[in-house]
This record gives sequence, structure tokens and C-alpha cells, in this order.
Amino acid sequence: MKIAILTDSSFDGNLKSFKDLYQVPLLIVEEDGTTHFSDDKLDDNFFYDLLDKQILKTAQTTPGEMLKVWDKLLTDYDQIIFLPLSKGLSGQFNTYRILSETEEEYKGKVFVCDTNGVSIVNQEFVKKVAFWIAQNKKGFEIMELITKANEDFVGYIIPKSLDTLKRGGRISPTAASLAKMLKIVPILRYDGKIDKEATARTFKKAVAEALDLIKKNAKGVKVVDISYSRMEPETLAEIVKLIEEKGFAINLKSQITPVIAAHTGKETLAITAWKK
Repeated sequence: MKIAILTDSSFDGNLKSFKDLYQVPLLIVEEDGTTHFSDDKLDDNFFYDLLDKQILKTAQTTPGEMLKVWDKLLTDYDQIIFLPLSKGLSGQFNTYRILSETEEEYKGKVFVCDTNGVSIVNQEFVKKVAFWIAQNKKGFEIMELITKANEDFVGYIIPKSLDTLKRGGRISPTAASLAKMLKIVPILRYDGKIDKEATARTFKKAVAEALDLIKKNAKGVKVVDISYSRMEPETLAEIVKLIEEKGFAINLKSQITPVIAAHTGKETLAITAWKK
């Protein structure tokens, strides 16, 4: 049996890293309604220029685009394992889980999985799924394994500014205003959705506190994954140095894709670790 792995563009890994890995684009929408596919054809500089000038929204993959990808893959594969971004951040999961389970041509062929993930979390799930496929596991079994594993990570997000998160509705205006007034950097917990966890006086102290929280909540873990939106190389180097000083090695390191940076803004860091 041949099985394809499909992600959406909240996944920020290298599509060439795994055999039979494909991606469907989410959408970035300008204030005037102009829509861009969030894919490898979207220029990074063009995107961040848009982000500097206006409030950007994001949208699910259109049904037409999604079904076109499903239909094409099913001409070459028997099953598709689809790993969308977290249901806590988008309706992408719910929309296409329902479609996969109600349309006869996709029943038992397309498996829309509840990852609770995005970015580096879904990079790890791609790795896990590729391993399970190599073990000859099939769609329903893989979907169950993902559901069991989707609470096995701890994650923290540290934004230098809350403006973009506030505009996108990912954090309340009250919390954003309070942080700005008190000149504090928030540490946001990520577990499929985003919630406030703690605060620090500087970005560097917030990173250190997030690493301490990982030590507390994922005892014995010595490896972390990081992703980040556009930031100065010197800032990223300081982050890497601090992570190493805290006794962690870095496994995955990648830049957040535009469809996620549209909500986090520039100079946002995410750190995750797996408990198992």
C-alpha cells in the first residue's frame, strides 16, 4: 500500500526531506481582499513588507484547492495522511475532517489527523508518520497514534511585541495593553491553542524563563526545537547561546512560515520539547 503525507503551509520544514511528502497552501489575505497562497512562491521580503504596512488575515485552504490535491494524490496513492495545523488555531482541521468522513470517494482513503500542532510540532509529526508508514501501519492506526501523541509536547511562544497577535485575535486586547503599559515580555503557552503563562522584564529573560518551564514540565528532556519569525542574526545567535547555556541541544531550527508570522509578527520565538 502506498501512503502520501500531506501538510498545509503552517508546516515550516523541508518538503524534500521525506519521501511522499506534499503540501497544500493556506491563504494570506490583504485588507483590500487581495489573496496570496502561502507557499514557496510567496517572496519573504514581499510578505514582511505587507505585514509592516497593514493588518493581514489568513484563511483556510479553499475546498477546490484541497480536493484537487486529494484527487491528484489518490491517483498515485492508496491513502493520504493529512496533518493540518491545530484545530485551536484554525477551522482547517474540522472542515476537512468532516469532508473526508462524509464524501464516499474519500472515506477510508483520506485521514485528517488531530495534531494540535503547527510549525516545528508538525515537523515532528511528519517524521513520526514517515516512521509509522515504514512499519507498515495504515491510515486509521496512524490517526489513532497521532491522537495519542498530540499532548506529548510542551511549547512556549515569546513575542517581542503583542501588536500582531492582538490584531489577529490570538490574545486579548486587555492582555496586550497591560503588557505594553508595564513594559513586560509575555511568555505564552502553546498546547494547540495559545494562552498566557508568565511574564519577564526582557526578551532574553523571557527565553530563559521558558526554558526553565520546559525543564519543569518535561523533566529530563535535553533537546528542544525552535522556530522564529524574521529577526536579526545577532538576536538568533543570542537565543541559541542561551539555550545551550541552559543545557539543551537544538534538534529542529526553522523560520516560521508567512501564514503563521502573519499572526505572531516579527521577532517571535517558539520553543517546544517532547516529553516522550
